[in-house]
Amino acid sequence: MKERTIAGLGVLALVIAGGCGGRDEPKLLEAVDPGAVLQRPVFTSEPPPADPGPIETSIETAFAQIVSRRVECGRSPRTCDPDRLAVPGSDVHRSLVELMADRVANGVIASTDGSLRYRIDNVTPTTIDTALVRVCFTDDTVLVQPVPSADGEPIAPIVVDDSTFSAVADWELRRIDGEWLWSAEHSLNWSVGEDLCVG
Repeated sequence: MKERTIAGLGVLALVIAGGCGGRDEPKLLEAVDPGAVLQRPVFTSEPPPADPGPIETSIETAFAQIVSRRVECGRSPRTCDPDRLAVPGSDVHRSLVELMADRVANGVIASTDGSLRYRIDNVTPTTIDTALVRVCFTDDTVLVQPVPSADGEPIAPIVVDDSTFSAVADWELRRIDGEWLWSAEHSLNWSVGEDLCVG
């Protein structure tokens, strides 16, 4: 079990079933500090699990890199390249393309307010080039719409979404030309306003 806590870096973005939905729909990771190091949590009542093998470690590293790229998409939707995150032609790829186009059209970006916490619960290689990553995450990062200033004085951005969202999901990864990419996502449980990762 891997656990991460990152302050103020982004918010979750709907990618399930191809929409840009609202607060009551499942969302996916948008931001995490790409420089943070995954750490195993401290266990008090039972011993820690055995260290993962090299393939699982490789998949965890790839997962963190995919999320890191997703961070940059949230911060700068105009320069987002979904081909660097998701398998072209997949539902998650199509949803990312639509979401980033919507963000650009509406001038919405991830702010530095709030935090994202996620925990990798399990990594399962399913074939030599596919894997399943079960992850629990909670995100309360704020999405904003910057407001241009007519007189040069700074203006506070408009808050677009400041909700807290939590979910347990399975991410499917596929290795293409030696690089792991996001191929699908399946939400197992999600909640607005509740941290499902506590406990």
